Amino acid sequence: MSDCCKSNELSSGTSKIVTCPSCNEAGNKVKIITLKSLLKPIALNSLNANLDHYFCSTSDCEVVYFDSDQKSYVKTDSKVPVFQKDSSFDVPVCYCFDWTKEKLQQAIKNDLASQPVEQIRQNIKANRCGCEVNNPQGSCCLANVTKFLNQLL
Repeated sequence: MSDCCKSNELSSGTSKIVTCPSCNEAGNKVKIITLKSLLKPIALNSLNANLDHYFCSTSDCEVVYFDSDQKSYVKTDSKVPVFQKDSSFDVPVCYCFDWTKEKLQQAIKNDLASQPVEQIRQNIKANRCGCEVNNPQGSCCLANVTKFLNQLL
């Protein structure tokens, strides 16, 4: 877990673009540990751990993950709400340190917009993040937090 926020690169030698079978947008490759951690047991029964898996970040697409054989896993297969696909304000933006949309909005209202980013950075530096097992996208959430805060400002 120590490298989850240091690099979004996966140890795949391929740069081939793989698209979601539902929305045809490019997916981001995720580690199998992400799916094993975040899919409900019923969905895990059909997981082929030997294939490459991808995250679909398209907000209006039901697919969260898909594999290189185009098998899909949808929002209801996930144990947690997916930030990119859920507009409610109680959904996490930062899954490791519980920064929801609502808490980020409150930080802005209290003129503490930098507090969430600094807290997350300190935790990353202290090797406390576990994005590959907590965050459905399988990578660091800091860009999501920053982007969401900037949208609110």
